[in-house]
Amino acid sequence: MTISIKRYVAYNLKELLKNGYLAAGLLGACVPALIMGFVILKGGTPFNIKHVSNFYCMLGMLAAVLMPLYFINRDYSARTISLINNSVKNRRNYVFANGIIAISVSFLYAVIGIVLFQAAKMMGVSGDLELSFLAGFSVNVFLLVVTYFLIGYLLFLYNFRSGAVYGILTAILLFFPNALASIQGMTHNGFLSKIIENFPGYFYPIMVGSNPLSPLQYSIGCLTLAVLFMAVLKKSERIEI
Repeated sequence: MTISIKRYVAYNLKELLKNGYLAAGLLGACVPALIMGFVILKGGTPFNIKHVSNFYCMLGMLAAVLMPLYFINRDYSARTISLINNSVKNRRNYVFANGIIAISVSFLYAVIGIVLFQAAKMMGVSGDLELSFLAGFSVNVFLLVVTYFLIGYLLFLYNFRSGAVYGILTAILLFFPNALASIQGMTHNGFLSKIIENFPGYFYPIMVGSNPLSPLQYSIGCLTLAVLFMAVLKKSERIEI
């Protein structure tokens, strides 16, 4: 039996709604942003709309990355992956279907984020919401979510357990960028500073809710995404039944 990409995507997106994971993930993104917006409106702080967006992304991006990986973890944990791995076409369709789910989740988080920022702006939070910022935010969310999803997928393909996968993703999204930022702040080596600045593991988590990336960073990000996708696809196709 061949996996239908359309049916697989539709069924699992509905499951995200039914089991409450989608709602929980969005709450994890929105609550910190709403608290920051409330603090700003109370006055006495130098914060603005970009602090709201940064707080939205703080836990929101981690939730958005882990959400589509739930299905990979489910299938590997329940051993149902053996039913999917019965043909090269099924393995390929499985990659594409889960990739579409990750893209759908990233789109939803981008839209919800933009609506939240617009609402905060209308309520009196200071700062400009220029089209370039909103467009950059949307692209940043897409690139970050899909890139880190593929990293997680690749770890599952190399037989990492779910706890290790989630732990690694949490570390490289929440803690590793801060370590790199500290190194960049302390170093006087311009070359090293440039390498850190243009490393996806740094600029995605740091910049996703702040500013559009530079053309070089977008180029590096797209290349990284393409390489990761091909690595996942090729590794999936070579799985022995």
